[in-house]
Amino acid sequence: MAQLTEQQAHFVHHFVSMGCTATEAARAAGYGSPGQEAYRLMRKTHVIEAIRREQNRLINTDGVRIAYRTLIEVMQDKGASASARVSASRTVFEAARLFNKDTDRRDDKPLQEMSADELADQIKKFDQALGQMAGTGAVN
Repeated sequence: MAQLTEQQAHFVHHFVSMGCTATEAARAAGYGSPGQEAYRLMRKTHVIEAIRREQNRLINTDGVRIAYRTLIEVMQDKGASASARVSASRTVFEAARLFNKDTDRRDDKPLQEMSADELADQIKKFDQALGQMAGTGAVN
């Protein structure tokens, strides 16, 4: 696998992280004929692979943090519909693996059908899972 040149790395950065078009990214990376270079770069296997790696890295870091914060905001938004708040809560529970069918929890039971004690139990487990995730840096 060919290594990226410094200029190609700048191209990848501008294309993925800065949201530039290929031509804009080539221009920002300092290529003299950005339209032609963008066309050429987007056909190089090692450049495409670097773009995919960077996209995956961003999704797994920034994307996860943004999605988590968004879900928390929806859950806490008293103006949001009840279904949106429940859906956001369930998504967070699932992400924290609190609704895993391989465990002994009551996963089939919708949140709105749980008793106060069952909900308190789920919240306690959720808080523990979040504490573990925060300790590993998974959602910070």
